[in-house]
Amino acid sequence: MLQPSPPLVIDIYHDGSAFAEEVIGDLQHLKLAKRLRLKAFRDWRPDALLPHPTLLVLADFAAQLEQPLCCTEQLLILPFQLDAKKLLLWPGDSLVWPLSVPLLSKQIQLLVQRFQCAHQLRSMQESLAWHARQVEREYELVENIFQNALSRNFTDYPHIRTLLAPAAKFNGDLCLVAPGPTGSLYVMMADFTGHGLAPATGALPLSQAFFAMADRSVSVAEMVTEFNYRLHRLLPNEMFCACFLLELAANGERLTYWNGGMPPALVYDDQGAIKHRLKAQHVALGVLPTEEFDAQVSSIRTSASDRVAIYTDGVIEMLSQRHEFLGLKSLECYLQAYPQLRDFDRLIHKLEHFRGDEPLHDDMSLAILACCPTGLAPARAESEARALPFSFITELNADDLRQVDVVSAILGIIGHLPNLRYHRTTLYLLLAEVFNNALEHSLLGLDSRIKDEPEGFTYYYQLRAERLQQLSKGMIRVEVSYQPRSAHIYFTLSHNGTRWQPQSQAALAGQERSHGRGLELLRHLASPLIWHEDGRTVEFGYYLTPTRSTASTTG
Repeated sequence: MLQPSPPLVIDIYHDGSAFAEEVIGDLQHLKLAKRLRLKAFRDWRPDALLPHPTLLVLADFAAQLEQPLCCTEQLLILPFQLDAKKLLLWPGDSLVWPLSVPLLSKQIQLLVQRFQCAHQLRSMQESLAWHARQVEREYELVENIFQNALSRNFTDYPHIRTLLAPAAKFNGDLCLVAPGPTGSLYVMMADFTGHGLAPATGALPLSQAFFAMADRSVSVAEMVTEFNYRLHRLLPNEMFCACFLLELAANGERLTYWNGGMPPALVYDDQGAIKHRLKAQHVALGVLPTEEFDAQVSSIRTSASDRVAIYTDGVIEMLSQRHEFLGLKSLECYLQAYPQLRDFDRLIHKLEHFRGDEPLHDDMSLAILACCPTGLAPARAESEARALPFSFITELNADDLRQVDVVSAILGIIGHLPNLRYHRTTLYLLLAEVFNNALEHSLLGLDSRIKDEPEGFTYYYQLRAERLQQLSKGMIRVEVSYQPRSAHIYFTLSHNGTRWQPQSQAALAGQERSHGRGLELLRHLASPLIWHEDGRTVEFGYYLTPTRSTASTTG
């Protein structure tokens, strides 16, 4: 029968007594470990995280032993049996010397096994905690992008009330409000399939296009045509975006709308009587190619006393604690009971009362707009700060890649650019994505699919650290240029590693993954984005426009 190999090191803390010398001599003779490290008991600390299995050899019970232990995998050797009170005070194991060799060997083997298990558990806990912090940091960065991308959202318009309740950390629903240059008001409610980060990323290009086209007073039909074109190129076949888009005339007397796959918007008067149900007449965005897409809009006349309620299916499909759907009829009854904008909070309370403690199973969004004159004036153009045009090139060797935080260093160099503070997080993500792809996949030969395994994240970054230390050859070249006239910053990153082929948009979108999100955001936010030389060179640009918030300028 195979015997377990002795541990490499056992630490022995002793009090220097004759008893301790006798025990240590016998232990050295038995060769229970490849190395015994002898230390004075006065150096022992109960709150220390011990690096090796530990024995305490004492002629008498010391007061320090009564303190709580950071590591309980310690064996106390005494010349007498502890009484019941002291056994309760000492949280580790103990034995009375002398002991037969087989029992002693077994006791120490158990100690070593317990120590190794505890050490592995602590390492796993530390890895999981590190991974959790990394994921939380990623979420914070992405959430910051969403917040900046929607910072232009005109939801504080005095004649609208909105509710957005996500079923996950990120919302697959989107409610956008923007004034037009002629005094009209645009409102869009969109619902991507699914919920969480994957559908939420589709909201970025949609919001960018919405605000840009509202600034130019583009018609509803032109808007939805552009939205469909972008989403049809971006989304995989199984993913689409139901959308309701309206434009309310400046005088509040005409409402033009397009409904693709959304529940019917409800137009009602100040007494709650339903006047129109604006039903879907088109398929959702992203389903049909441009040549088959129908952008025909409808228009109704409205009065200052009218309201329009726009909502996603998460509202009418909300479940009560009895697992009953709310339904359209109940929503209409609630609107009739609370028809005024000032009743909005009471309406939401009614919906929450219906749901009770039942968790949300889908994102839930609701907007109610009063169809009164908007009172909006054309927005005044903001002057753009100017800077000198510049460019620089840096070439990084293996030593540089080990010692320098390249992305932070480059952002530090360009930190004087006008409006960079609004875009710093986005630029960090974009540059970090292309830099890490070059370093990890091409120079270090890492495969992101490792992260899909149960302990893949820990193993992936362990490999990354090991291979980076071993890297002897390798170069990454970064070129940055800026044109103040267009507020456009352009990056070119190349390397001499192996070829790398980015995944297609369809392969990345529509699913929750432990990797690939950065590439998806890069495609959404960079303008332009070009790979060539078998993926060894990537070029991308970004607009630092002062009148648009972060992530609102891709083409």
